[in-house]
Amino acid sequence: MTCRSKFRKKERRLHNDARRFARLLVSEIKLYNEQKVSDGREAGDLYDRLREAIDRSREMYDKRVQPPVAEKFDYFHYELVSSLAEGDDVKLGASYPGSKVHA
Repeated sequence: MTCRSKFRKKERRLHNDARRFARLLVSEIKLYNEQKVSDGREAGDLYDRLREAIDRSREMYDKRVQPPVAEKFDYFHYELVSSLAEGDDVKLGASYPGSKVHA
C-alpha cells in the first residue's frame, strides 16, 4: 500500500465518521423534539424553534470533526437540510446561518 493510498483511506474514514456523527446528532434533534420539528417544517422556521438544540449539536460536531474534513464539507449542514428540513433548506428559516463551508 502506498503512502498516498494510506492517506486517502484515512481521509475517507474521517469523512465517513463525520457523516455518521452528523446523522446521529440530527437524528437526536428529531427524536427529542418531534412536535417542534413538525411545526417548524410547516411554518418554515425550524432553526428558530430548535436553535438551542441545533447550536449545541453544531458545537459538538465542530469539536469532534477534524479540520481537513470540516474545511471540505459540512456534513452537519447537509444532514440538517436533507433530514430535518426534508431536503428544503427554506424550512430552516431566514435566521439559519447556513453551511460553514462555502464553494
